[in-house]
Amino acid sequence: MLATSEQNTDVELLAALQWLAEAWCDRRSLTALRYLLPAYPVLQPHTEGLDTLLIALKDVRAFAREELTEPELLLVNDCILVVDRKIHPH
Repeated sequence: MLATSEQNTDVELLAALQWLAEAWCDRRSLTALRYLLPAYPVLQPHTEGLDTLLIALKDVRAFAREELTEPELLLVNDCILVVDRKIHPH
């Protein structure tokens, strides 16, 4: 699970995305990469960039699920929650 503090969350989110991208590159998980790469890296932490990332992560979960390991799926879910909280703070 990614941290809940804002600063740690940003660092951990970027690290998680990098880890996922590298793992999928190593395994040639092309469907997962196809959805993630247009939104990665998140160079603009503005809402528009985060919206694109959120859609990409949800698409990975929906359309590349068979390529994901269980730990990767859990991490994708965590990333979705973190990005959603950044876009829609409570």
